[in-house]
Amino acid sequence: MKKASASSIAAVAGAGLFLAAGGFAAAALTQAAPPAPTKTVTIDVATGPTGPSGPAGPKGDTGPEGPAGGTDCPNGFSFGDLVINHPGGQVIIFTCIKD
Repeated sequence: MKKASASSIAAVAGAGLFLAAGGFAAAALTQAAPPAPTKTVTIDVATGPTGPSGPAGPKGDTGPEGPAGGTDCPNGFSFGDLVINHPGGQVIIFTCIKD
């Protein structure tokens, strides 16, 4: 059996990466952009003493995979930014918020 040269392995790997990158780019271009947020909700997480750890619970079952993200919120909800201020900084989550 003939051994593959390093240059041929590199060429095959490079072609595979090129094709994979093209697939990712195509997927990114076909996804619709979500609408702009209609509101912002801010919560502040207070700092306080850390309590003792509780007992470990039983391992849960793995459920079915949920649907892919979309650009619609359920009835009674609308898109918004959820701003979480905490001792380590700030996190902003774009999500459906109850009206």
